Amino acid sequence: MWKNKHVVTALIVAPVLSILAWYAVGNLVGEKPQAAQVGKTYKLLGRSNCRYASGSCDLHNSDFQLTILPETFAATSIALKMTASHPLQSAAVGLANGGSGRPPAPMTRTDGDGLEWQGLIPLPSSQDSTIRIAVSAQGATWYGEVPVVFLEEED
Repeated sequence: MWKNKHVVTALIVAPVLSILAWYAVGNLVGEKPQAAQVGKTYKLLGRSNCRYASGSCDLHNSDFQLTILPETFAATSIALKMTASHPLQSAAVGLANGGSGRPPAPMTRTDGDGLEWQGLIPLPSSQDSTIRIAVSAQGATWYGEVPVVFLEEED
């Protein structure tokens, strides 16, 4: 089998052609990134550190990113610090327990650029609770929902 030059050539060329075809299809048919449009809403996706006790949560959509960190734990609430990759016009955070929750509370800007924000949420009643975030930047609205499990840092 290895003495036949056609088989050897095919074994070398086939993987190269498959990689080139995958890349070409992605460029020709794949979705092209677009800039955020004023007045539209965009969903933020939680990265993997939002799904376990990591102590932080990163939400992203293309080049737009938010990082949420728990700052202080009080008897009835948790102070959250949020850092954004782009200047924000406004931000709100809320806690949902089992699908129902209170309306989101506005967050306060902690720097002059609009990149750092701080807000309070009540203590979650269970690990099934979720944090809901909504921010406004560049005339568009960005929103996301993540589980509260990341609030506790793993030892």
